[in-house]
Amino acid sequence: MRKLLLVMVLAAVAAALGCWRAAEPSTAAVSEDGEPMESKEGTKHAWIYFTNNHDKGGDSPYNTDCVATVVAERIGAQMGSTKAAGTKIIWHLRLSNGVNDDDRCPTLDTSKVYLEFATDVMGSAAGKKLKAMGMKIEGTVSSSKSDIGAIIDHKYQVKYDDGTPMGMAAGPDPVVVVGCSSCGEPPEK
Repeated sequence: MRKLLLVMVLAAVAAALGCWRAAEPSTAAVSEDGEPMESKEGTKHAWIYFTNNHDKGGDSPYNTDCVATVVAERIGAQMGSTKAAGTKIIWHLRLSNGVNDDDRCPTLDTSKVYLEFATDVMGSAAGKKLKAMGMKIEGTVSSSKSDIGAIIDHKYQVKYDDGTPMGMAAGPDPVVVVGCSSCGEPPEK
């Protein structure tokens, strides 16, 4: 019985030691070269990967050449104040699946990519749209209560400008969560 107990204790210790790792630096934000970069205070990063739509016009809900996947389904953010801007969010555009170039979408014109918001979470001046500039889309959460309202989840969708007023949906509808307890520090006062 003692041997069994000893074996069980040693197995538990070995399992615990196998899970232990030294602290690693955060790699939440990555440069164009794939190198880790520091996220500045009040800034959040997200990635949008575009891959080939292998079923355009078929059963795919997206009729675009490329389908967008936003890596951060829910981005926590804080509203700005009269003394500080709200959380700045930078969406990095990538023309691959994130691991390799399988299903790469080389035909995508990133100048036609934009995010369309259901609310004025990025400020009424943005007109509920943020356009890509190069390989990024940047926006800052509004400081106005009238833009944010009582809503916590602010839905948006990746779209592609096909020349029509509505644009074409290129991916599902993720969320910017404003004012949650785990959304990060509020702006400096």
